[in-house]
Amino acid sequence: MNLTRLMSVERINLYLTPPEEPPDNPELNLEKWKQKQKEKYLAEFVALLDKDNIVLHTRKLHTDFVNRERQASTALVNGIAVPHVRSRYIREPVIGFARSVEGIEFDSMDSGLSHLFFIIATPAKAGDLHLKIYKQIASMFHFDGIYDQFMWTENPGEIMRLVRQFD
Repeated sequence: MNLTRLMSVERINLYLTPPEEPPDNPELNLEKWKQKQKEKYLAEFVALLDKDNIVLHTRKLHTDFVNRERQASTALVNGIAVPHVRSRYIREPVIGFARSVEGIEFDSMDSGLSHLFFIIATPAKAGDLHLKIYKQIASMFHFDGIYDQFMWTENPGEIMRLVRQFD
């Protein structure tokens, strides 16, 4: 599958908003606070995808991502997360990319911070296309050095070139 056809440099954010520190409040429900932080980043991801009138309803697409994350986290291991959803609020399949140098708590399998985010949204009627895309993205990280290349490049065009190697 040609992943770069589903991406654009406009849907690449190399500088996600740095994570907030939890307030110093002993009565704070830390899990609820973490969930709110995650939802904030999911909103950033939806905004990233919302180019060229491809998103039909941003709030509802955001809700779809939130509900998907509540089923099971899409954060993998080794700093990689692949938030993905099928939704009736997206016109066509799309992939976004975002990076956090600081790292974000995203409920990863290894309890580590997530740094690289590939965001996938496909129309509800697209069957398992989102899973095929997910699998192809995950397979990129079997190659030595690719994580560091995604992590440290300073150019969205370079991100596209890296992905194109795996089309």
